[in-house]
Amino acid sequence: MRSSMRIRIALPAALIAGMALWSLPASAQTVGVFVPPLSAAQAQDIAVANGVIAIRKIEFYDGAWKVEGRDREGRRVEMKIHPATGEIIRLERYY
Repeated sequence: MRSSMRIRIALPAALIAGMALWSLPASAQTVGVFVPPLSAAQAQDIAVANGVIAIRKIEFYDGAWKVEGRDREGRRVEMKIHPATGEIIRLERYY
């Protein structure tokens, strides 16, 4: 009689444990997504250090950080920053 009692308890416990494991979300896998080592905040700091005081837009696009904003004189500035080195690839000021 005790063995049938163990089965009655063990079977529902095993089912509940299995359902709990089955309902856990699978670990996320990103395939082909590049995460730049330079963060958006770091790219923003680089832009500010190079005279951009009002940043209008910052985005990671086409393998580089692109920053758009204005300098102290109110001129529009566009900057492209290398994501690994932080080097300014392109800097354009519109007069």
